[in-house]
Amino acid sequence: MTLLSWSRTLVDEGLAEKFIPIDFAEADTVLDRCLEALTDVRASIGLDGVTTYNEFAVQLVARLAERLGLPGNSPAAVDHARDKGATRRIMSAANLPSPKHTLINSPEEVDAAAAHVGFPAVIKPIAAAASMGVVRVNDLDELRSKVAATQSQLSRLYLDDEVGRGHIQTAEEGVVVSAADRAKLAQLVSQTLMMEEYLDGGEVDVDLVMSGGECTYGAITDNWPTIEPYFNETGSNCPSVLPLADQRALIDLAVATVQVLGFKLGVFHVELKATSRGPRLIEVNARMGGGGVRDINLAVWGVDLVDQHLLASAGLPARPLIAQRPLLRLAEYSVNAPATGVIESTDFLEPWAGLPGMIYARPLVAPGDKVISIADGMPTWVYEVCAAKPTVREAIAFVKDIEAKAVLPIRPLPAAV
Repeated sequence: MTLLSWSRTLVDEGLAEKFIPIDFAEADTVLDRCLEALTDVRASIGLDGVTTYNEFAVQLVARLAERLGLPGNSPAAVDHARDKGATRRIMSAANLPSPKHTLINSPEEVDAAAAHVGFPAVIKPIAAAASMGVVRVNDLDELRSKVAATQSQLSRLYLDDEVGRGHIQTAEEGVVVSAADRAKLAQLVSQTLMMEEYLDGGEVDVDLVMSGGECTYGAITDNWPTIEPYFNETGSNCPSVLPLADQRALIDLAVATVQVLGFKLGVFHVELKATSRGPRLIEVNARMGGGGVRDINLAVWGVDLVDQHLLASAGLPARPLIAQRPLLRLAEYSVNAPATGVIESTDFLEPWAGLPGMIYARPLVAPGDKVISIADGMPTWVYEVCAAKPTVREAIAFVKDIEAKAVLPIRPLPAAV
């Protein structure tokens, strides 16, 4: 069996010394096989640290670091961050503000959950990523149907290794997922859901660098409203336009939460809301944020989160030099499909590709791909654009104007027979 991976090419590019393929299909033995491989690496070329930027590998890495005596965060800290219910319990014990919440393991627990939390509310898997299965519910009937639908979706998830990146996919209705494919996700995505009160206010991302148990960098990116009832990201801007006092309170809660969970080092992506009652946590990601998070922090504040995480993971101080003023003022827009159908081409962004201030304008789908609009389920991201302008508000207006003018060639799906 030939194992594919994007990281294999790093050796050819001179960025990596060695590539060692590991088949993650046999989940019960993957820790021991990784330990064996890393022990050989330590004996041959040395080993200063072990790390990952992948949400579904953070628990494995914590255990590898612990077993090998390398710098890292405790497995308990990582486990608690990946379990949203555990995160809430630890925050409550530390008297940190936390939304009213409860867990739902089966349909029989739905009514009691509704009575405890009330409406409107949000349900979400206790361990997942990328807003998977996160949805707003407004009444008991909606809660019952969404719990059933979400748990059905989670039961059809599998890791698609076609391109070697471990992409999470959902099998189409009627398609049976093999036991081997399900095993790859068995310890990564739980069918237990958390129901919590719906929070008002705007959402933000707080990116942190921790070194020696202390925060050495904290920056806020404002997130734009999602397309409810789903929580797919739509856009963001950096630097934040929130009042400085609100920004400070959000960063303080992010740092306090990371510390109370037991994290000591590395880069963290913490999602919060600036509510009418003050800052409230959504979740802690025990790794660098995905998408454009690294690029945005580097462009605006001159801080490379990849470099800082590598330093921390090797046991070196991670104390970045931070720009005194924003180097750029950015807005980025991840546009969801306005209609359900099939994308016929991806040249619709060409008119904006070379305009002043445009950082990138790129499709997220390929010709022939099916896309879904909000009317038919969790919407598909079709393209993303990012631009820099003299002010944040000008940058926001610029990318929103692209979304208003871009014509997407979406062919309607054939009518069901």
